[in-house]
Amino acid sequence: MLVVLAMTYAHPEQLVETDWVAAHAADSGIRVVDMRQNGYAAGHIPGAVHLSPVAIRDANAPPTFLPTTSAFEAMMTSLGIGDGTRVVVYDERGGIYAARLWWILNYFGHSNVALVNGGWIKWTAEQRPLSSEMPTAPPGARFTARPNPKWVATAADVAAAIDKAGVKIVDARTTAEIEGKDLRNIRRGGFVPSSIPVYWEDLLDPQRHTFKTAEELRQIYESRGITPPSDVIAYCQVGMRASVDLFALHLIGYDKLRNYYGAWEEWGNRDDLPIATKTIKN
Repeated sequence: MLVVLAMTYAHPEQLVETDWVAAHAADSGIRVVDMRQNGYAAGHIPGAVHLSPVAIRDANAPPTFLPTTSAFEAMMTSLGIGDGTRVVVYDERGGIYAARLWWILNYFGHSNVALVNGGWIKWTAEQRPLSSEMPTAPPGARFTARPNPKWVATAADVAAAIDKAGVKIVDARTTAEIEGKDLRNIRRGGFVPSSIPVYWEDLLDPQRHTFKTAEELRQIYESRGITPPSDVIAYCQVGMRASVDLFALHLIGYDKLRNYYGAWEEWGNRDDLPIATKTIKN
């Protein structure tokens, strides 16, 4: 009798369920981070600290747009995140903010980080406990940043990757943005030539906002020619939606992953960078 085993995630440790969070949020060495835009003071997962979604990108720091090493170290240390801390992140939108913290922590050498599958949406749907208490950072926590350039791409990197064999450029934005109909205060609309659209929300269950199965995720990417040997550069407008694509790809075993953190905010406002404008079919 032939038994077909379901494909499992290559990195299941980076996606935790709400029941795990409920059981372990207060454990020593665990730090839960709330990345929602609003509502933290009114109620959050007990023990969670808050970090603004916009705090980890410096719009005035090209070509990488990353915070400085010292600034990021201070930010993480202030949250009680040290070198040995397991960071668990959630938001209210299926990972659009949380995944960017996952990505930037990996960039700064801290891979011990996971997303809460379904995040705040699933936590509240299950009527789990909430808290309005503001936890303080435990004494002695010290974060050491160890930047790893393999996680980030600049505009020059993207330009060099256009139509390059072995490199796939992934566009995580909406069809309207890609077609230039939704400019979002960017001067020029369109997309990076040779880029492949993989809208970030297509990676989630539409009702539960949890990540799709490994089989479903692999089918999404492989059906578009994005296979495991590929060197992937993902982009969106400011690096958030792209981070969800990168997270999903890493979840199923891809390891050559870069975030073009300048994103369309830079690309669409520069006249020296090429833009394609034909209609995209998903």
